[in-house]
Amino acid sequence: MFKVTPPLPHRSFHSLFVVGLLVMVVSGCANWGERSKTDLLLETSKHKLAKVTESARAIVIEVDFHPILSHNLNADRSESLWQWVDEMVIEPSRRSELLANGLRFGKVLREDQFQKQLANLAGKNDVFDQFLGEVDVASDVSSGNRRIPLRMSTRHELALNRPVAGPDIAMIRRQGLTEGKTLLGPQYLLAITPHPSATQSQVKLHLRPEIQHGEMKQKWVSSDSALRIDTRRETWSLDHLDMEFGASEGDLFVLAGTLPAVGLGKAMLSGDAADQTEKQVVLLIKLQRLPQ
Repeated sequence: MFKVTPPLPHRSFHSLFVVGLLVMVVSGCANWGERSKTDLLLETSKHKLAKVTESARAIVIEVDFHPILSHNLNADRSESLWQWVDEMVIEPSRRSELLANGLRFGKVLREDQFQKQLANLAGKNDVFDQFLGEVDVASDVSSGNRRIPLRMSTRHELALNRPVAGPDIAMIRRQGLTEGKTLLGPQYLLAITPHPSATQSQVKLHLRPEIQHGEMKQKWVSSDSALRIDTRRETWSLDHLDMEFGASEGDLFVLAGTLPAVGLGKAMLSGDAADQTEKQVVLLIKLQRLPQ
């Protein structure tokens, strides 16, 4: 006789169905989790491999900060450096205003001789100085170099030092008169803006010393596409010290303080380094590339 197997009870069938469903769900979750991890790893790898490229339409400048021990500078050594510089690239009235504020600016004529003399003035950094520069220990003066892409007619703010802690008095000279303001946490910077030139082989560079100060404030600013919120501090813009000049590829320009260091030049380009020695900074700006 044939033995007939009785059907499974309703509860047993329901239990088996639930167990099978759970197995399928767990398996699916595991596969989804594995795929998510793989995708995440691929995205992370792509992110790490991505390189920042400069637009062919960008103007590229290279900025070098050269701190020099103050006691290494004197009138003779300073003039041995400036003999290779043409200060006539800006008009005489503007040069007078810069000198009254303790600043000198010009175009380097013989870069090889200028760099040689600058290296003699700067001397050799020992291992300790190099270490302090690499770890970015707090210092009143800037050092090192950086490569900066610029957009035509768009300003770039180059910070020349760290913000001063607390309130401080900033003083300038304008047309023979002294102006002073008590500013909260002032920071000195150089606003750099490139403009089109009459010839394609040149660009006009516009430099303006500015002092940012006070608390951060938010305001609406219109851009090319829409409105955006801009967070910044108040700015004391020193338009009477504007420096505007034509520059070709490879041209090198220098901005430095006078001797002795006085006024705005002293505040912008001198201070105590990380090793507590007083230094003055020679700022070099080189036009590396014009838009292609």
